[in-house]
Amino acid sequence: MNVIDVRDVTKVYKLYKDPKDRFREAVNPFHKKYGEPFYALNHVSFQVGSGETVGIIGTNGSGKSTILKIITGVIQATEGSVEVNGKVSALLELGAGFDMDYSGVANIFMNGAVLGFSREEMEKKKNDILEFADIGDFVYQPVKTYSSGMLVRLAFALAINVEPEILIIDEALAVGDAFFQAKCFNKLEEIKNSGTTILFVSHDIVSVKKLCSRAVWLDKGNIREIGDAREVCEKYLSMQIEEQNREKALLVSQMKLDNVAGQVVSAEHEKAGFKRVDLSHAAGESGTKDGEILSFYIRNEEGNEVSVLQTEHTYYFGLLTKFYKDMDNVLFGFELENTKGVKLFSVNNFLSDQVIEHVKAEEIYEVSFEIKLPRICATEYLVSPSLAMGNQTNHVVLHRIHNAVKIDVDNQGYNLSVIELDARANFVKHGEEDIILY
Repeated sequence: MNVIDVRDVTKVYKLYKDPKDRFREAVNPFHKKYGEPFYALNHVSFQVGSGETVGIIGTNGSGKSTILKIITGVIQATEGSVEVNGKVSALLELGAGFDMDYSGVANIFMNGAVLGFSREEMEKKKNDILEFADIGDFVYQPVKTYSSGMLVRLAFALAINVEPEILIIDEALAVGDAFFQAKCFNKLEEIKNSGTTILFVSHDIVSVKKLCSRAVWLDKGNIREIGDAREVCEKYLSMQIEEQNREKALLVSQMKLDNVAGQVVSAEHEKAGFKRVDLSHAAGESGTKDGEILSFYIRNEEGNEVSVLQTEHTYYFGLLTKFYKDMDNVLFGFELENTKGVKLFSVNNFLSDQVIEHVKAEEIYEVSFEIKLPRICATEYLVSPSLAMGNQTNHVVLHRIHNAVKIDVDNQGYNLSVIELDARANFVKHGEEDIILY
């Protein structure tokens, strides 16, 4: 039995180059069109069965949030229809459905009333909601004073404790810290096993693969593919890799054209293309800047840049650096930590006894570390590349980019701890008379 049936849904918005064009179009006596149609969704159809967990994936602007808003009735489709059979609890945009001037407790009762629960019924659920949210006395303060983390804690706790038949989540869990995210996914597994239908939108492909049985891939408002979650997610990731490789090829081609136009290039030497580090996504940078990290990459064994890594697979973490002074004992490395700030490991060429004894000003070095990724928890991690001179205990940082790259780690295990150990259990059966307890 299908509890969500999306049939041929289209959503069209009008885009105007000038805000005044909207008014001009409304009053024009000849019905002249000033706006251009934008298809946020274009004839989208899919079904979700009772008790099924379905993920919706796609790049920004693909229509993921739009389809969820249509399913939950927040906006209307331009064409098509949606049929929903069951009590829905939705966790959409952060803070949606909350009155920011009221306290957390007041919002619990107001949201319960909207969902059809009496005050007495919500009074029975209140303790479970507050216990899961775990935001202390802030529940008695106006919601507008909450951090984004506290807001998502309360919203998720409310959404899962109103006994929904259908639970709809739109990317909201990305806001919480790593420990709360683990707590939420444990709860989602519990809700999933109880038979609740879950529709889950996320950029976290690892989570979609683990949680969902099927996935819907949206691409620029169109259905690209529907099928087994693991297979669809792998195809989606392959598409992203192909696009990154195309961008890299275009960059290399442009460099060659620039060289032909203004420089003499050696016939034996092919220039290599590197994507410059995007500092706008980093948490910051530090160091003397006598040396600089120009590029940082993570590549798989086929040489493709990746952002989703599998444990126990080999990857190459590389830095492209340039020096502006002569210096001795140069160190290259990086650190990996989780979103809570817990450092899992660090790697550098001093630890492997491969220190570069001397570099000259204007020299450029590329250093690549071959790493077999250990069995760590499947979640998001942040990578910080560093460039220094000296040794492990006494060094000067030349350039460090804090949280330069975010990666997702996929782990086929089920352990939610930071690191999984290779452990074997040994069993010995004892008789009651053979043991002494003291």
